Amino acid sequence: MQLNTSTPASVFRRLAAFLYDCLLLIAIFFVFTAFALYLNDGNAIENIFYKLLLLPIAWSFFAWFWINGGQTLGMRAWQIKLIDSKDRKIGIKTTMIRFSAGCLLFGFTLLASYFNQQRLSLHDRISGTRITRIKKI
Repeated sequence: MQLNTSTPASVFRRLAAFLYDCLLLIAIFFVFTAFALYLNDGNAIENIFYKLLLLPIAWSFFAWFWINGGQTLGMRAWQIKLIDSKDRKIGIKTTMIRFSAGCLLFGFTLLASYFNQQRLSLHDRISGTRITRIKKI
């Protein structure tokens, strides 16, 4: 069985997968926060470094999935996949660029896909990636 990944993913599928992944990421943040609270004797964490650590945790979540198969759990559920525009394996540098651009341009980046024939968002263009729909042939 081969997979056809030539069809660009719709914005709806991308958003649905992202929301699904956000729920999983919130659970990871809860575990990290519980550990941090334990280390802080149960007191509120007011240190800015705690909040800054949430970004690399989020990046690690997405990067691991993108590097190892091109799909997060949300992307698997919605049958979409991240691929390199030149059909190469996704690398760490690409995940950093994609994640950073997605954070900095959040919201605006998906609007660009409405004006692009290949449905590429801004962070797709910046990182040299694309999200395609997976169809079994």
